[in-house]
Amino acid sequence: MNWEDIASKAGEEVVENVVGKTTGIDGNTVKTVKAVAETGAAVSAAASAATGLTVAATSGAGITSGLAAAGGVGGMAAGPAVLAAGPAYLGAKIMNETLFKDQPNLSQEENKARAAARTATNIGAVAGIAGAGAATVAGGASGAAIMGTLAGIGGVVGGGAIAGTAIVAAAPVAAAAAIGYGIYKLFGGKK
Repeated sequence: MNWEDIASKAGEEVVENVVGKTTGIDGNTVKTVKAVAETGAAVSAAASAATGLTVAATSGAGITSGLAAAGGVGGMAAGPAVLAAGPAYLGAKIMNETLFKDQPNLSQEENKARAAARTATNIGAVAGIAGAGAATVAGGASGAAIMGTLAGIGGVVGGGAIAGTAIVAAAPVAAAAAIGYGIYKLFGGKK
């Protein structure tokens, strides 16, 4: 199984477990969120390739170097959060322009719920990125601790540190979807 398959599987697990099962969102919405998560995983994969994360992905040193390059000034600890920013932004934007878009033929209450959801989706994406950074250094800020944390996260889906990085990078999209949809329903959304 290559790392793209692991990232795809990880994205599906995150969406199904976090969004589908915990919020009770209907099947059509889960399909839309899955498409957003897959887009996020693809963007994360592209960013990983651009930073050199996949050049020597079979070794811990290669993964460490790639994460450090992605993290820039923040170094390896910031790498997964930096990789999460693109998918989080795109995921929130796609959800806000499709699921939560104002429409003139809808009631004022529905459009207010959608406006609240757009704000919540953006906040959820930002919170997800912060969470990605916090999760990365949960076990410590040393290279070994970060790799251990990412490998542990990736182990949930049968992968290693690369799968863990993909999960951490895709999680903000799921957070944005869950928070946005929750606020939408709280404000009287009818979907």
